[in-house]
Amino acid sequence: MVDEKRMERVFSAIGVDMERHSTPVPSMPLFTQGVQEPPLLQGITIPALYAAAYECMVLRSILQHLAVETFRKGWDWKAKFVCKCVDCEEEYQQQVDECKACGGEVRKPDRGQIEYADSILRNNNRMTQNFLEVLREVEMDLNIVDDAYIILTKEYFVDPQTKQPAFFRIKEVSRADPIFMRILSDKRGIRGGTQYTSLLDRSFRTSDSTDKCPVSGMPVVPVHYINLAGVGNGQVYTDGEVIHISKWSPSKLYGRSPVATMWRQVNTLIAMDNYVYSAYQKRRMPRGVMVIKSSNMETVERTARNIQEHLERDPNYIPTIGVETESGRGGLEYVRMMDTLEELQYIPIKDDIRQRISAYYGVSNVFMNDVSGGGLNNEGMQIVVSNRAISYGQSVYNRVIFPMLMDAFDITEWTLTLTPHEEEDEIMTLRRDEMAIRNMMQMKQSGYEAKLRDQIDDKHLNFDYREPSEEEIAEKEAQAAAAQGQQQGGAPPGGAPQ
Repeated sequence: MVDEKRMERVFSAIGVDMERHSTPVPSMPLFTQGVQEPPLLQGITIPALYAAAYECMVLRSILQHLAVETFRKGWDWKAKFVCKCVDCEEEYQQQVDECKACGGEVRKPDRGQIEYADSILRNNNRMTQNFLEVLREVEMDLNIVDDAYIILTKEYFVDPQTKQPAFFRIKEVSRADPIFMRILSDKRGIRGGTQYTSLLDRSFRTSDSTDKCPVSGMPVVPVHYINLAGVGNGQVYTDGEVIHISKWSPSKLYGRSPVATMWRQVNTLIAMDNYVYSAYQKRRMPRGVMVIKSSNMETVERTARNIQEHLERDPNYIPTIGVETESGRGGLEYVRMMDTLEELQYIPIKDDIRQRISAYYGVSNVFMNDVSGGGLNNEGMQIVVSNRAISYGQSVYNRVIFPMLMDAFDITEWTLTLTPHEEEDEIMTLRRDEMAIRNMMQMKQSGYEAKLRDQIDDKHLNFDYREPSEEEIAEKEAQAAAAQGQQQGGAPPGGAPQ
């Protein structure tokens, strides 16, 4: 991984006496300056998205599966290198005795960097939530509205002499509700630059960047986020106090909710469940009406009462009905009031909608205890598809959220990673490494030079091969001939000539 700060120092040193001109950045007035509102698809509000997600059993089962499987194995610290040069800061992914670049002393990663962060993440916050519970809430926010906010509660230490913040510490990590969180940006979508506040007095707000804090006199800082759920004008947050992430459709500001895309399908499932629920209640519509055509209604009513009395005494009673008519003609007609679930194709329609929602999130039917139409091969493929979806979800945290969190804690030699949800087959890993070593030995026998690749993200053994030059080949042949001549001259192996 390229160190951005190091590269910036290199380019600054190279172009110290040169003029700099950059390519124009495309800018379009797509946003209104100030507080940005999240996009609403067909007027669907964020509370409505949460209500639909938690009311629909199929959708909630899918979201719950993703949240549980993503964090099932927990998290752990991982060093960015095995050893590092003390002088030139060259990093190595394998153990070396001295720096290969400058010959200086090497050291292991400093574990003191993660002691404070580890204590914060492993303890509960003020809401009695541990770090994994916060992450599960964040995962639900990402899968419902595609916007999640992590609040880093900081405590600033002010120098009494200068009245300026000397340093800060992160006290806790918590989740903010996307229903009330908003982004402040200019018309280009760049955060900040519209409102300013003081780090010590958040009630003070101004639109002039040159103003001073009325409490400490320190310069104001731009506001990046605002929580509209707070009393008064809300709570404001500056740069580095909020981690905002989108998973499915990231953009300059807000994401795009996947639940809003499948809004009709989700509400169809809710309506189907309500239909079945109402069908089995006492206030449901009668299944049908029996219509008897007769001119003697007294006889019909008397017969119906007798049948009802017999049925109350004996549920197995088979009624016999005879109705007299003056003309000798009559009739009986049954009028059905509602269709059956089979006629409505309730199960096929519900399965089709469920499969569409599951396909979007990558959760297969086998994870919802549905093995119909499967077979061993099909079920294995379903598990592979779900594992890929969960691996992608974990990569969002490993690539985006955790690096931001490490920057906030000022941790440079360690990284936070989620443990893979599926155990890796150790036998397959060993076999792959064995094949790599066998190939390496064959390449060396063919005359090539092999070197173990120094790569941080590689789980397996990998070798780089190089064809030796003619000079190197001649030198090796001379060394081999010299060694053979010494042996023929009577020198015992491993000792001096007698």
